[in-house]
Amino acid sequence: MVQDSLGILLGFFVAVTLQVLLFDHINLFGFSCPSVYLFFIISYRFDRSQFFLILLGFLLGFVLDIMQSSSGANTIATLLISFIRPWVIRFSFGIISDSNSLLSMKSRMGNQALYIGLMILIHQFVLQSVAYFDVTHTTLILRNTLVNTALTFILLLATLNLTKKKN
Repeated sequence: MVQDSLGILLGFFVAVTLQVLLFDHINLFGFSCPSVYLFFIISYRFDRSQFFLILLGFLLGFVLDIMQSSSGANTIATLLISFIRPWVIRFSFGIISDSNSLLSMKSRMGNQALYIGLMILIHQFVLQSVAYFDVTHTTLILRNTLVNTALTFILLLATLNLTKKKN
């Protein structure tokens, strides 16, 4: 149990560190920045405490908001996807009984891509909506959401395939 908790904390710090030191400095097209820290929430084990995930999602967003000097958009977006994650899992995979992690899952790649894509799309839409918070910026919100979702999706799917446990 202690080893699992240390692994979760290590993953948390790695996600924050990589995002702040490396991926925040990638600006594709001058505005797109991948949110690879979502891998922490997406790959969190399915059989773990939902409350703990929501708490970690809040802390993850809060730390990123402090490090990026943003207005709380990361906190709101990560808190939301941490909260709705069980519904997205059920929608993407149906009932899961034989697996407890996305990394050890034997389901079809399409289901995993749907799960990752929905989580990223919801996160990015909420993040951009809160960051701009104005109806007059609707096209900017949609453009940033789609480009950031595509870039993050490609990076997270590649990371998932690299870190997936071979059975």
